[in-house]
This record gives sequence, C-alpha cells and structure tokens, in this order.
Amino acid sequence: GTGVICSAQNSLYCDPIKLFGTEEQKAQHLAPFASGEKLGSFSLSEPGNGSDAGAASCTATEDGDHFILNGTKNWITNGPQSDATVVFATTDKSLKHKGISAFIVPKELGYTCGKPEDKLGIRASGTCSLIFDGVRVPKENILGERGMGFKIAMVTLDGGRIGIAAQAIGIAQASLDAAAAYAHQREA
Repeated sequence: GTGVICSAQNSLYCDPIKLFGTEEQKAQHLAPFASGEKLGSFSLSEPGNGSDAGAASCTATEDGDHFILNGTKNWITNGPQSDATVVFATTDKSLKHKGISAFIVPKELGYTCGKPEDKLGIRASGTCSLIFDGVRVPKENILGERGMGFKIAMVTLDGGRIGIAAQAIGIAQASLDAAAAYAHQREA
C-alpha cells in the first residue's frame, strides 16, 4: 500500500511536473510534494474511457485568463488525500488526441472527491473519483503547452509502469514465500 502511495506521488504527479513544468510550477507545485509535505495524484482515467488518454471527455474551456474544467476522473490513486492533481482534459475536440492538455489543479480550486472505492487489496492508498464541476484553473497551471496532454500522459505512464511492475514482483515474491513457508510447516 505504501509503495503505491509513493509510486503515484513520485512517478505520476511529481515526474510530469519535473519534466514539463516551468520553474514557477516546479517551485509551487513540485517542491512541497517532493519533500513529502503534500500528496499529489494523476487524473487520467474516466468513466467509459478507462485510461484511453485520447478519448478524454473531461473538458477545459478557455475563459479569459482561466480554463474551466468539467468532467469526472475515475480510480484516482491518492485521490481522497491529494492536495493537487495533474488533470488531462480536452481543450479542442476537433484535434482528437492533439487537443488534450494537462493541468496542475490544487484541491483548493474546488474539485471534489466522490465515494472512496472499497478495494480488495492495496487498501492503504485511497482511491476515488475526482469531480470537476466548473473548476476555474489559472492559465499558468497548464502543464507543458496546450495540446501536449496526450504526450505528457504517455511519457508519464511509461515511467509509472516500471514502479508498478516492481511492486507486482514484490507482491508475487511475498506470496511465494508465504506459500512455501506454509507448505513446509503443514502436516498432511
């Protein structure tokens, strides 16, 4: 559980800001998260779309010096506890995957957490839907450039898969060790 919390924090929240963020974004939205003072999440998956980043139905509509985010993201690891999230939303539907942008959205801007998921395993990390209902995000919170969201998501997921694979190997090894210990002590 702790491994998932740290992996989501480091590879899914911190890494895209480290790789694509401005110096100002890094100071404000990376430093307190990298120090462990705050917890972040990654908001890509959607109801009906799963983690298909090219099919984002969450929208970000330009409004002066802000974007207005509307939509729901599902199965967000660290969601209930996150202080901010990296959100992927469509800024231009006509451009398909090239019309998706990434945003750094602090919780105080107004997203809400849906009902926490009642998971079978890895219960130490909270998981929920995040709901964006007219959330006003300053334009300076766009991560990378407008339309780079798909690329940012793919680069981020490539790095995140390494951590998840390592966790899966650890869980498999612990299961094997427990089964072997039981087989040696049991009496037939």
